[in-house]
Amino acid sequence: MNGNCEKRGFTLMELMVYIAILGVVVLVAGRAFSDSTKFRVRTQNMLKASEVAEKVADMFSVDVSQMGAKIYKEAGSTSVPDMFVVSPKVYMDASAIVPDSSSFHLAQSANGGTDTLKMRRLRYSSTGQAEVVEEVVWFKRGKSLFRKCSVVEKIKSKTSSDCPDPSVAVEIASDIEQFHVVPAQPGVVGDAFSTSAEKALVLPVVGAGVNGTPFRLLSRYASGHSGDEHFHFLSVLPADGGERINLTGFVSNYDREHDKPILAGKEVNQVFVGKAFTGVAPVDGSHWNILCSKVTLEPSVTYEISFELPYNADNSRMFCPGRDHAAVGFRHLDGTLVEGLDDFLFYVPATDYEPNLRSFRFSLKKQEKNVCLAFTFATYSPASALGSVSIRNLRVRKVESANYNFDDKNYVPLIPDKKNVKAFLLELAVNRGGEKSNISLVVPVPSNGPRD
Repeated sequence: MNGNCEKRGFTLMELMVYIAILGVVVLVAGRAFSDSTKFRVRTQNMLKASEVAEKVADMFSVDVSQMGAKIYKEAGSTSVPDMFVVSPKVYMDASAIVPDSSSFHLAQSANGGTDTLKMRRLRYSSTGQAEVVEEVVWFKRGKSLFRKCSVVEKIKSKTSSDCPDPSVAVEIASDIEQFHVVPAQPGVVGDAFSTSAEKALVLPVVGAGVNGTPFRLLSRYASGHSGDEHFHFLSVLPADGGERINLTGFVSNYDREHDKPILAGKEVNQVFVGKAFTGVAPVDGSHWNILCSKVTLEPSVTYEISFELPYNADNSRMFCPGRDHAAVGFRHLDGTLVEGLDDFLFYVPATDYEPNLRSFRFSLKKQEKNVCLAFTFATYSPASALGSVSIRNLRVRKVESANYNFDDKNYVPLIPDKKNVKAFLLELAVNRGGEKSNISLVVPVPSNGPRD
């Protein structure tokens, strides 16, 4: 028996096949590792870009939402009561010939990506005390976003400041590709011919297409027409209209014989707003729907009815809210209510210390054409019908600041319109290593401007 074993190694061909297989495995593994590394880096860049964008948007929102904060309480004395005051330094330039009563200045860049927003606001302490008027600036230089803060006015002589060095701009974030700030375009804006306030005024009107202050009230009363049986003549002075109109001769729903109100009584007085100084006097109560000022109310627009009720030292002081009825609202030319718009109740002042102004806001879901504004009165108290009601400074207007849009991304408001800007749109883009995060954020600013 032969004890020698036959020994045999790899052939050259086998070795080459092995090396080839190994090369493929290494190549696939290397590609997988490279792709994994790239994916990890991309993911990190995406997360970082998103994190930076969210943090910037949060900081921007906090600053901008406080824009125009201006009211603070000033302590009085034993003889002078506490009062709420407004620092004029919050406004950009309210004393100019064309006053800028806003609290911001916006410089938009040509490419819409390197804007500069300057804003003013009152800063309060942790206990709610007003301390300083601050001016905050956000701007982009290169790929970095900066914030700068300075003190415009000290309300309290001894106070700390969040703006220790106004010459230093703090870098908020890097890798900023776009910083674009868009002011909301108010629902009513001015032009070369009319201011926004003039264009917003719906009532009163003096003549065809001319807005003005005086107005006229037209009494609706029974004149042989069906449906007018419960309406009674109301004395209106001056009859041709003016800035203040006095109403007397109210009908009463009070049973004096039995000394109790007629709770089921339907006798009312109603007057409609018309154009002043038309020179046309109504022959009877049926002319109210001919002479009243007919307006069109648009859908999704916020309107405001406002007027003053001066105190009259007569039996009008006996007006009893909840029993007596005083209301204002719109009517169709047949006297019916506008669908979806009930009358607004108001009260007659009982003392000279009560505020005179009454104001009501509303909006509609659909357009209403040829409607007129009416005041309706029904008295159930024993003496209030013997009094008088005065209406002064009547206005119906579109609220310039209540409705806005961002349709024009390059909108630059005229100076008189800046105070009506009530929101800003931030378009922010952060690019980290080729990975981009975009944020589009709307920030309301209810305190900008002197109103609302």
